[in-house]
Amino acid sequence: MTHFDRRHLLTGASGLIATAFLPVPAKATGELLSPAAMRVDVGILSDAYVSLHPGLYRYLTPAEFQQERQRLDRFAGTPRTLGDFYLALSAFTAGVRCGHSFPNPTNQAQAVASALFRKPDRLPFAFRWLDRRMIVTADLGSGYHLPIGSEVVAIDGISARDMLAKMLPYARTDGSNDARKVADLGITGDAGQPTFDVLRALLFPSSGPSARVMVRIAGRAETIACPLLAATARDAALRHSSRDSPYGWTFEVRGAVGILTMPTWAVFQEKWDWQGFIDASLDTAVDRQLSGIVIDVRNNGGGLDCGAAIVARLIEAPLTADSYSRHVRYRKIPDRLAPYLKTWDPSFKDWGASAVGPDAASFYTLTRPAEASDTDIIQPKGRRFAGRVAVLVGPKNASATFGFAGLIRRHRLGTLVGEQTGGNRRGINGGAFFFVGLPGSGIEVDLPLIAYWPETPQPDAGIMPDIIVPTRIADIQAGRDTALMRAVVVVS
Repeated sequence: MTHFDRRHLLTGASGLIATAFLPVPAKATGELLSPAAMRVDVGILSDAYVSLHPGLYRYLTPAEFQQERQRLDRFAGTPRTLGDFYLALSAFTAGVRCGHSFPNPTNQAQAVASALFRKPDRLPFAFRWLDRRMIVTADLGSGYHLPIGSEVVAIDGISARDMLAKMLPYARTDGSNDARKVADLGITGDAGQPTFDVLRALLFPSSGPSARVMVRIAGRAETIACPLLAATARDAALRHSSRDSPYGWTFEVRGAVGILTMPTWAVFQEKWDWQGFIDASLDTAVDRQLSGIVIDVRNNGGGLDCGAAIVARLIEAPLTADSYSRHVRYRKIPDRLAPYLKTWDPSFKDWGASAVGPDAASFYTLTRPAEASDTDIIQPKGRRFAGRVAVLVGPKNASATFGFAGLIRRHRLGTLVGEQTGGNRRGINGGAFFFVGLPGSGIEVDLPLIAYWPETPQPDAGIMPDIIVPTRIADIQAGRDTALMRAVVVVS
């Protein structure tokens, strides 16, 4: 399962798609959306999902989906702000329990994005949630030198726990794998529009240039005024500086072990030679005769199928990329939906003879990959690294990194260390996308087109690592990376 994430969330790749393919109403500038406009949008989106979404009924019955649609219709019966309607659409798509179905903030038209996401309201620290507690992992300009491991108790009088609880219904995941929701609501630096920032701006908007943050440091609580940052300033502070990689990729040799850290695979349409970076790293491991390598993708939500380039350096013979079959809900899109669907590949609008069926459940089996550059077979490449391999995984791993973890496990190419992944063993959706433009509001919603089904029934869960090493607050406070330490031992 390596080929289906070639476009993933289009994170960092808004240039790939001209998402402003429909006129954006003046309402994006602050007027209320009318019930008529919203109900047109609800009808278009519901029609597109019922007609084209291959995973719509994986976790919902048709009756349950119609109940959710009726609830959204009732919400649209009263004039609403653009932000409130965006939230309603987020909750609606989150109910499908598909990690690729949501109103992707990265892909919104300029007017919508400016109205909703581009205020200088970013918090000046990075954090992750542990036991529903907001734990600081980096100070990004608070002015108070917040220690790593300190706990943010409240922001502007709202407890962090309550903030998380209110955000969860709007966050996306696959199936019942809610650990991915929580992980995605942290600030780790792997997304241009982190879910937490988007939801905080809409649910808990700031009223001034700073936020009142109650923080607990060494057991003592105090309230500080943290300056709020523009997205560009916060992104610059988050970005790992690397002369070789604009994405924070690093390869470090510690004794006889190499550590390849890859915070993201969202390297879409960039001139940087990411495949060359992987090859140079593996060449170093071979040249120095390292005992093993650790591949750290814990904070990596996916992107391009970079994992195949790694696997190609670990194998002696061609390897089957995945054990999942591809299925779609249509052969050709209905004419009535054509004006609202945008994509990068026109062939997604008519699969032709590649869609075989339909079967009794109205699914078509797709007999070709989503794109010509994808492949079902990974061929060996270059000099093989024959040492030990460990892969650090966690709940943010979805899409391409979920597939990579499964490939490593299935073919016994290495040892998985860390925490349960995101994604879902029952199957996920992706590979090809439509971007559904809603004319009443100007909001765009992502619609994955290919369902990937496992060969045999699987549990509603992510992939459990071979060695479970949970992250603990005490380790963060002490600056210990226990999962990395364990992985280094495994490959030494």
